[in-house]
Amino acid sequence: MTGSTACYGLGMQRVAFYVVVSALLLGCPPAETKKEAPKAIGTACTKFGATCEVSPGKLGSCVAKDECATGECFVCQSQH
Repeated sequence: MTGSTACYGLGMQRVAFYVVVSALLLGCPPAETKKEAPKAIGTACTKFGATCEVSPGKLGSCVAKDECATGECFVCQSQH
């Protein structure tokens, strides 16, 4: 009876060893560090009233420049 108990204990140790090794190898997947690209807000003004970004985190609106002679007659102006 001692021989069968010894074999049973050795088998359980092997199973426990394989469970631990599997858990270490397969464990949790690495955390996702994918950074989401910021939403395009339209930094270059091409039409009146479009949303633009005056500075990082500050929204503005596209307005027409006074007496514009060049082709770029819109500018981003702060909403506040």
